[in-house]
Amino acid sequence: MSWFGKKKDKHTGFMGDLSGSQQEALDEFRKTIRDSGLTSDTRYDDYYLLRFLRARQFKLDKALKMFKDFLDWRVEYRADEAIVLYKCPNIPEARKLYQHGYHGVDRVGRPFYIDQPCKFDIDELLQVVTKDELYTYYVREYEKLLHIRFPACSALTGTKIEQSFSLLSIEGFTMGKLKEKSREFVKIAISIGRDYYPEIMAKMYIVNAPFLFKGAWAIFKPFIDEKTRDKISIVGSGFQKDLFKYVDPSNVPAELGGKCVCADCEGGCFFSDKGPWHEYPGDEFGEAAKQQLLEEEKKDDPVPVPVPVPAPVVTPVPVPVPMPVPAPDVSSQSAGVPDVPGLGQVTVQMDHMQLGSPPGQQ
Repeated sequence: MSWFGKKKDKHTGFMGDLSGSQQEALDEFRKTIRDSGLTSDTRYDDYYLLRFLRARQFKLDKALKMFKDFLDWRVEYRADEAIVLYKCPNIPEARKLYQHGYHGVDRVGRPFYIDQPCKFDIDELLQVVTKDELYTYYVREYEKLLHIRFPACSALTGTKIEQSFSLLSIEGFTMGKLKEKSREFVKIAISIGRDYYPEIMAKMYIVNAPFLFKGAWAIFKPFIDEKTRDKISIVGSGFQKDLFKYVDPSNVPAELGGKCVCADCEGGCFFSDKGPWHEYPGDEFGEAAKQQLLEEEKKDDPVPVPVPVPAPVVTPVPVPVPMPVPAPDVSSQSAGVPDVPGLGQVTVQMDHMQLGSPPGQQ
């Protein structure tokens, strides 16, 4: 204790950098969850629990309430099944308007997220996709981040990766973007991350911000907790030099001052989803979901119908039928007609001349 109140703990609260009191809070948090029978799910390891403790400044009662609400919410929205369950059929079309996605990793191996939230009209977007579908889409993407992207990045770097780096370009922002529908749209993403996926973001750069964005920030700021606000930097157009300290230029889209164009991907960088999650496995939950999706794809693929092969046409070969052999004519022998062995007497007619006729009748 100092003259000016409680000394601020310099420990980060991440695994491997816990103070004594933080470690005690984690031990008690884990024990309370186990003893109360809240859950025995193995995904909620110490790394997972520490996110809730950091979000509530290691105040056990607040962290416990947050975690209970989180578990109830997961049941209501079937979050355990989200990667497989939520197909979000209208999202591909919606993303043509609202360009965003993951684009590789930053310099320490964290997933790098890029977003252009001011490049679309909210009314046009809501004609393509409903707010309910957007909500389930965000849930699905958070689950993929936790169970597919983070584990793959951890495998790539050989260290535990549990946070992401975000770059939001708000070029095109006007005060007209602050209509009620737009505010509700932003609140959906903020509320899900704040209440159910805390401590996911390591750093966010909001770039190309015009001067009048200060008014918009004043509206959204109350919905973001102080610790998260401290991770956000809002800058104008001259942001590249500082950004490149965190992200290699080769991994930043050219339209945002980097060098990448993703020429081999239709739609460019915002649709590429490039990253180590295509080469490295997720955790057991992510891999199980990926396997189930593959099995569903196989079921959905039409079974090829075999084309009947016509039977070969066999042309019948005529079989020669033996000519009947006439019985011998006894009466012709008495008239002097020669008798051919095996055939009896033969009479051949040629030009009205009959061979074998008696002499004097030719």
